[in-house]
Amino acid sequence: MSAKSERRIPVVVAIIAGVASAVAAYFCDIDALPKSLAAGTMTFGIVVAGFAATQRNMLLGMGGSKVLRFAVRTGFHHDILAYLMHCVYVGLAVALVSVIGFFLNEDTSFGPFSLWESWLVVLVGLIVWVLALMCRNELVILRVIKRFMEEQPNPK
Repeated sequence: MSAKSERRIPVVVAIIAGVASAVAAYFCDIDALPKSLAAGTMTFGIVVAGFAATQRNMLLGMGGSKVLRFAVRTGFHHDILAYLMHCVYVGLAVALVSVIGFFLNEDTSFGPFSLWESWLVVLVGLIVWVLALMCRNELVILRVIKRFMEEQPNPK
């Protein structure tokens, strides 16, 4: 898989999920969602951002490890750190959009959608985006570990 397609896949998946949730919101009558949904998704976003930031800091602290030196030598360390920062930023965006959900009024409409429905579409897109980013990052880390293991001499 090329680097460009690897970077674009999470965004494309999030857009597809957002469009699918918009279609579902348009055809299904969605009443006002409970405030607990906003609280839960805010917690999810903060946990994801914290997890990605912690993982990044752990990697930076492993400067002397063989795997990290291999990642630096092969150039994968830039991708890993950039992907982790993308997870942090989108996780914080999920939390921010969730906070906005606390203040929405169900009676206000935005085009063919109520504000709740529009909020839900944006939230679904962001959540799917952050999950796809996490998967992308784990795949890159697994690729580094696999290549590292392949280059190690077999003890006999």
